Amino acid sequence: MKTRFLITSLIFMMFSQLALAADAKARLYFKDGSHDEVIIFSYKRGYVTYKLDAKALKGIRKGPDDIASVYFYKVPIFESAMALYKGRKYAEAKVKFLECENTFKRLVEMPNNYSTLAGFYALECSRRLFDLEALSSGMEKFRKDGLTRQGHLQQLEVNVFWEAFRLKDWDRLNLLATEWRERKVTNSQRAQIAYCHGMAYEQLAKKDPKLLSKALNAYNTVLSADFAASVELVVAAATNALQIYAEDSEVELAMKLWETEDENKQSPGYQRLLEASALAKFYDKSGFTKVKALSDDFQVFMKYSDPLADQKTAEDK
Repeated sequence: MKTRFLITSLIFMMFSQLALAADAKARLYFKDGSHDEVIIFSYKRGYVTYKLDAKALKGIRKGPDDIASVYFYKVPIFESAMALYKGRKYAEAKVKFLECENTFKRLVEMPNNYSTLAGFYALECSRRLFDLEALSSGMEKFRKDGLTRQGHLQQLEVNVFWEAFRLKDWDRLNLLATEWRERKVTNSQRAQIAYCHGMAYEQLAKKDPKLLSKALNAYNTVLSADFAASVELVVAAATNALQIYAEDSEVELAMKLWETEDENKQSPGYQRLLEASALAKFYDKSGFTKVKALSDDFQVFMKYSDPLADQKTAEDK
């Protein structure tokens, strides 16, 4: 009997701990002006089932005729995942976001619920890791009903760029970027669109080399749009741009003729060499080498300096 009692007690404790971990604490605002601090257990078709106390044996069910709004309090698992996400530990963050998404799945229909929010950020982790296969499969299963923030909803639209990128549909990417040119987007979204467009231009330049200059312009937009927050995109864009410069025969010639009597400072190659030098120095000084080191082929650009820029730097000091 003692053994059975002990096992029963352990099972009860285990389930109690699970329930506490899955508590969705919130404040319910009612249409009569009152409010309650509650623990929400489920949400179906506008009806909320909740308890005023975790130890209560029976739940209370209220519908849209009674409830004006719901404010969810922060939950530890989501906050832990967000801390990892903000620290750019996307692989670890994704694991916790998926756990959070599953834990609060019973509330998936509710506005701003933690299941949907966690699912959204799990998608963002895949995107920031450039795991486009995971992003694509995740988008197929994702239910956006619980999202209310315009930035989140628009990001789901922007993910169509990454799907075209995954499929290597460069013509479609070029068309999408043109269609979105006048749309108001966040800095992060502008950086994403520019990066994908740069990649499209690079691939399309295999048939029309003149498009490489447009690829460089697109990558420059990534750097200027959101270099402080979209670190993974800045690193990728800068690396791609430096690779374009490194493969440019005119840039190579300008390097060979540097400070010789045959040097032509008006040549396109000389100008692009200065651009490559400025980009490499920017990358180094901004600390992006801690994320991804510059290869020897790119580091060499730093020794080619723009005399006017160097003079201005000296004057500023």
